[in-house]
This record gives sequence, C-alpha cells and structure tokens, in this order.
Amino acid sequence: IVGPKLSTTMENEACYREIPKFWEEAGQSGRLAKLASMMGKQPLGMLGVSACGEPCSDNIKFDYYIAVSTDQAVPEGMEEFTVPAATWAVFPCIGPMPAAIQEMQKRIAAEWLPSSGYEYGMAPDIEVYCEEDGTREDTRSEVWIPVVKKA
Repeated sequence: IVGPKLSTTMENEACYREIPKFWEEAGQSGRLAKLASMMGKQPLGMLGVSACGEPCSDNIKFDYYIAVSTDQAVPEGMEEFTVPAATWAVFPCIGPMPAAIQEMQKRIAAEWLPSSGYEYGMAPDIEVYCEEDGTREDTRSEVWIPVVKKA
C-alpha cells in the first residue's frame, strides 16, 4: 500500500479523534485525490490501515495509513507499507463515517472476537472505503481483521 502515515495511540481513545482529522486534512490537501488516481490493485477502494505489530490494547501505539493498493512509485510525502499475508475476517459496515466504522471496530473486539473461535492475528487491521461520500446513512465500507484459529 502507499499513502500518508499518522502515528497515534489507543490511549484515551486518541486515535478516534486523530484519525478523522487526518482524513479531513488528506482531503483538503489533495492527497486523497492523488491516491484515488493511483488505485489499481485489490482491494480496490481507499484504505485505512492500522499497523501496530501486536494485538490491540488500551495503550498501544500504532501507525495509521490512508492508502491505496498500487504498483506505482511512492509520491513525495507518502510512504510504502507491505501488508503481510494473513487470514482476514471481513465485516461489512453501513453508515456515516467515522462513527459507523469506529462502532463496528469496537463491536468486533467486544462481541465477535471473544466468541468466534479465533484470536487476533499478527497483521494490520484494514478499513476498505467503497464510496467517496462517507456522510450518507447508507455509506458502505468494510473492516478486515487478521485472525488465527484458537488452539
């Protein structure tokens, strides 16, 4: 993936405030338009990638990328990150951003994961944004969580 990176933390849910601001700044600066023109590999869509290298906890620090999957060269002011191969649990999400995606992520961790027979895998979380207008009640997106079967 290629895109701008933000370093943030789960501490005091700072990421839930900082990441929406990061998206807003990316839109205002023209970075989102630049990324959209670079899109060319699966998964298609604008991506939000949370790369922390370990399962999430309340005080974990992590890097968050607004990115696309592409073979193109990395533009100035952006970074490249290789998402490792993994098994993903994919959750469709419908609703306005950022509230819908944040609520889905919390529900996955609190409700689905503990009773699923899976545990958190060692790979990034991925948000796939399928539509440009994230304000509509029927905005479609997906949350991809890396998982491994419990032993």
